[in-house]
Amino acid sequence: MSLDKELANYLMKEGIFQQMFDVIRLVEQDGHYVCKYQHDGSCTVTDETCFSVWGKTHRCSNCVSRQAYDEERQHVKFEYAKNRYYFVIARPIWLQGKKYALELVMDVTNQFTQNNPNEGNFVMNLIHELERVSSRDPFTGLFNKNYLQKELTQALEQRHAQSQPDSPLYLAIWDIDNFKQVNDTYGHDMGDKILLSVAQALQRGLSPKDGITARFGGDEFMILFHHTDRDRCEHLLQAIKDDIDHQTHSSLLCNESTCFRVSISYGLADVHSYDTAAAALHAADQQLYDRKRKIHKKVVI
Repeated sequence: MSLDKELANYLMKEGIFQQMFDVIRLVEQDGHYVCKYQHDGSCTVTDETCFSVWGKTHRCSNCVSRQAYDEERQHVKFEYAKNRYYFVIARPIWLQGKKYALELVMDVTNQFTQNNPNEGNFVMNLIHELERVSSRDPFTGLFNKNYLQKELTQALEQRHAQSQPDSPLYLAIWDIDNFKQVNDTYGHDMGDKILLSVAQALQRGLSPKDGITARFGGDEFMILFHHTDRDRCEHLLQAIKDDIDHQTHSSLLCNESTCFRVSISYGLADVHSYDTAAAALHAADQQLYDRKRKIHKKVVI
């Protein structure tokens, strides 16, 4: 049975009320949708991109179809495009022995109460606020791991789609030297204060146009540089490191005030040619530990 007929049978069998949705389509993992439901009950094979309906030239950073495909569970989101609001459901399905994401799109613009013309657009502000909250690390206020991974994946896909994908894409990974020892010696409250001071130094040292800064977990931080050459990256990273390394922290130890400093190490890798975010992260991680090993050898000698 052809794919279009199998999709039509699936929708009928599952009892999905097609008239509720403005768009129903199958999406492949690479972002192309291959079969689209028509309101006469038939389905049509296509060769378009799932993000073209939003007027975009690349995959959305919050692509629920990709999440549904990868995690094998349903995902939902709101999308704002061309002054319209859409509710999107994506669920994984298997047809003809192949996995797809079934995407159900509903235009909900007219279901919201109109705003006062003198007020901001409440729905759009709410959508943006939900996206902002879900993308941030609640402790430091930096972007979180999921957001950086999505941005890195999207950046790699864009590089591979270019006719000359040789423009640099740099990823830096940081960690605090001997952070466990700091926690064990001065306590976790002091460790938290140091994490915040590092996050603040990263925010001071980088503007949004330089790159995306994220807390990756624990004492690990990352920066994704989009349009910055290596010399500029190294200059920014070294300035931030100097700022952090020269900060003095004070704490009570055995009822006596003591002052100490912490240092931070980083690795920087050009990751534009890597196929996956995981491979790019591994490359940056390797650069960090190569640098740490070199520093350790110097100290030992």
